[in-house]
Amino acid sequence: REEATSMMNRWNMTASRARRAATALVASHRSGARRIAHLTPRRAKRMPFALYGSVFPPAGPSAWVFAQRAAASFFSTEPASGKKCEATGEMVPPGSDHQHFRDTKHDHPLNIQKTWQNPTQNHVWTDEEIDERMKEFPQHTPVTFSDKVMYFLVKDVLYHGFNRLTGFDRTNPTARSCEWRLIILESVAGCPGMVAAGMRHFRSLRTLHRDHGWIHTLLEEAENERMHLLVCITMFKTGPVTRTVVIVGQYFIVAFLMLTYIINPKALHRFVGYLEECATQTYADLVKCVRTPGTHLYNDWKDLKAPQIAKNYWRMKDDAMWVDVLRNLFADETNHRDVNHTFADMKGDDPNPYVKKHLADAAKAWRKDGKK
Repeated sequence: REEATSMMNRWNMTASRARRAATALVASHRSGARRIAHLTPRRAKRMPFALYGSVFPPAGPSAWVFAQRAAASFFSTEPASGKKCEATGEMVPPGSDHQHFRDTKHDHPLNIQKTWQNPTQNHVWTDEEIDERMKEFPQHTPVTFSDKVMYFLVKDVLYHGFNRLTGFDRTNPTARSCEWRLIILESVAGCPGMVAAGMRHFRSLRTLHRDHGWIHTLLEEAENERMHLLVCITMFKTGPVTRTVVIVGQYFIVAFLMLTYIINPKALHRFVGYLEECATQTYADLVKCVRTPGTHLYNDWKDLKAPQIAKNYWRMKDDAMWVDVLRNLFADETNHRDVNHTFADMKGDDPNPYVKKHLADAAKAWRKDGKK
């Protein structure tokens, strides 16, 4: 009964399903007790569950119990009941420790304040900087054969193909098509930087040579794109179809990126540069639609508040709106566009010209933190 009650509270199971799951789990532990301690079935049955549940592991294939738990969490599209995480604004299931800091009355042993902050500092954009970047959208003209191949792959195949697949209309997209699009694209955009950084990291170890600062910028790009994804999934629900597409797509895109970087690293950076050109155009279109009365996004998104995780990451004001988050997303993508097109024009052993920029971004963020 105690185990069934625990399952009902932690995994949002119905009473009948929780009883069946608890019965199977108890039977499995009893089987383990009989096998390991050579207990008779009668003695194993009389042993308190708290004792043999902590001492003896399950002996039988009670995988369906754990699969049921995983499925309940993985395929759930409804917001979980429980309290809201103060750091990210996400709903935390009862009894879960899936938050940046555990809920406890005790102070942190290292006297760290329990407010979430990303240790990898991104550039903190001002409104003037974003407005300046939204005035023009530079496009790289393919020169080499690999440039033309990547341009065709991104602009003609991926961009237009994905638009047709999702029903995305640049002039007046629906909120649903944008939600799905942002989650899929950001899950893909977080892969190239990590792949390139990992490849350069292992090459530096293998050749016993320095990397000249490229790894830091590539890791910052990967982390920045991952934060974009976290912001998006905080705002929008992800169903089983979306999660399946993300998982399957990651296998294919990572294999493609690794193979491309092994053969021609410049081609990969050019690929990402063209991809970011499309991303900047997409975010600019979304910002325009949110601010244009009569559009779908104006009706659905104009009153959305910025999530707390976005306010912390970009050092935004407390009254920031979702459209302000889209503007910061746009600015980040313009930076990745410029960085990757620059890397594609450089030799692999040239010093990274963006190292000083990272140091300046960190110093700027520290000054902002010091004023609080």
